[in-house]
Amino acid sequence: MFDAEYAASLAKRLAAAPRFAGTSGERKARDLLLNELSQAGLEAIAEPFRVRTFKVNACRLESIDPPFQVPCSPLGFSGETGPEGVTGDVIYIESVDKALTPSREGWIGLASRRPGKDEWRRIVGKASGLIIAEDNRYRLPSHVAVPYEWREKYGSLPSMYVSYGDAIRLLSSKKARIVLEQKYLRPLSYNVVAEKRGTKYPDEIILVTAHYDSVYGVRGAVDNAGGTAFAVALARAFAQRDSKRTLRVALFSGEELGLRGSQAYVKRHREELDKIKLVLNLDVHGDAIGRNGAVVTGPKELKDYAESRAKILGYTISFREDVMSSDGTSFAREGVPVLNLYRAGGTNIDMHTVRDRGDHISPLAYRILGAYAETLLDELLNAETIPFPHSIPEELSKKVKEYFSRWEV
Repeated sequence: MFDAEYAASLAKRLAAAPRFAGTSGERKARDLLLNELSQAGLEAIAEPFRVRTFKVNACRLESIDPPFQVPCSPLGFSGETGPEGVTGDVIYIESVDKALTPSREGWIGLASRRPGKDEWRRIVGKASGLIIAEDNRYRLPSHVAVPYEWREKYGSLPSMYVSYGDAIRLLSSKKARIVLEQKYLRPLSYNVVAEKRGTKYPDEIILVTAHYDSVYGVRGAVDNAGGTAFAVALARAFAQRDSKRTLRVALFSGEELGLRGSQAYVKRHREELDKIKLVLNLDVHGDAIGRNGAVVTGPKELKDYAESRAKILGYTISFREDVMSSDGTSFAREGVPVLNLYRAGGTNIDMHTVRDRGDHISPLAYRILGAYAETLLDELLNAETIPFPHSIPEELSKKVKEYFSRWEV
C-alpha cells in the first residue's frame, strides 16, 4: 500500500542538498535512490549519459551611477564577462521589444522576462549583458539556465536574475557593471531505472517517471525531490505484488537543463517505446497545503478514463489536455501517451530559488494523489485491455513540436 509518510520522509532526505546534474550532490541522491529501490526488492540500475553543465565562479552586479550593489543569480550557459566584467548603459527593454532595443552595441539590457530563442539571437552581439527581473515581488532570483546550444550557436550574452524590487531600483541606474564567470563542463550523469516484471503481458510497460536533479545551487524540495519520492513510494507499493504488465520506474537527471535525462532514455530505449502503454510523470510535489492537477498529453480517452477514476474515488483533481514542461514530453514527442500529475501549493513561488527547501513537505501532500496513482496503476497493470489508444492527437502533437522548437536550435 502507498506510504505517504515514507514519501514525505524520502523527499526531505533528498532535499537536504542540491542535486545539480553531474555533481557530487547528484551522485549522493542517486546512491540513496538505488539503495531504496533495491531494499524494496526491485532490480535497480544506473544508466549513464553525457550532459553539458556549468560551474559558476563569480556573479556580481553593481550600479555605477548611482552606486549600489545588487544581489543576483547567474543564468547558466548564457555567457561570461571575464574577471573585470563589462560596463554599459542600463536600457529597459521590457520583453525584449524591438522598439526598445538599441541598434548600437555595448549596453546592458534590463528585461521583464527571460528572452525566447529568437529574441536572444537578436540581441546577442549588441547587448554586453542582460539583467532579468523576477515578475513577482516576493520571489528570490531564479537559478536556471538557457540551452547550452544558444551560446554555442549565437554567442555569449552574460545574463543574471534579480528580484523585482531590485529591478525597480535599477530603473534609476544610468550605468551598471556585471561580472559573470562560469566554466562549462561535460560530465557523466545518470538515470535510475528499476522494474517489476509482469506475469502475463511482460512486454507491455507502464512507466512511472520523475526527475531527481535540481537547478544549480538549489535543494529542489517540491521540484522535484517530492515527485521523485512519490515515484519511489509507488514502486515500493507494487514491489511485492504480481501484476500482468511490467511496472518500470525511471528517475531522470538533467531535466532542469532541458529534459536531457529523459531524452537520453528515449534514445537508449527507442526500440521499446511502442511497448510503453502510458507514462505517469510526477513533477512538483510535496507541499502540505495545495491543490492537485493533471496534464494529459494523450488521447481524449485517456483524459476521460483518468478523470472518471478521480470522480469515483471522490478526489478533486483538475484535468486538462496540454503539454507540460517536464520529462513526459520527451515521450509524447515519440507518440507515447502521458499523464502528468502535479501539486500546486504556496511554495510553488519558490521553485528554482534557494527557498525551495523541505520545510513544507508533508504526508498530507500525498494523501489524495498517492491513493489515486496507486489505484490507477493497479487497474492499468492488471487490465486485460488498455482502455485508451497508444497515440497523441494531432493538436497535441503540434503543441509538443512547438514546445521543443522554442528552445532547440
